[in-house]
Amino acid sequence: MKLRNGLSLALLLAAAQPTLGATKDAELPDKEMLKMMDFLREMEMIKQMEMMRELDQAEAAGERAKNGAPAKSAAARKKEAPK
Repeated sequence: MKLRNGLSLALLLAAAQPTLGATKDAELPDKEMLKMMDFLREMEMIKQMEMMRELDQAEAAGERAKNGAPAKSAAARKKEAPK
């Protein structure tokens, strides 16, 4: 019986602890904090946009290299044939 009472008390204290601490963190952030959060979101968006542009440029360069490489080797073969 004592074990049940002890377990019940432990569970009650464990459940009550987070609710007491949550009131402190529930305060609304001030205006400066909100501005900073918006600024950081915008910076992250800018980074993502730049990364997408760089990815598009890299893909385009890769496609040009794939398409350009066979044409160069064929041109080299044509130049060697007349000799």
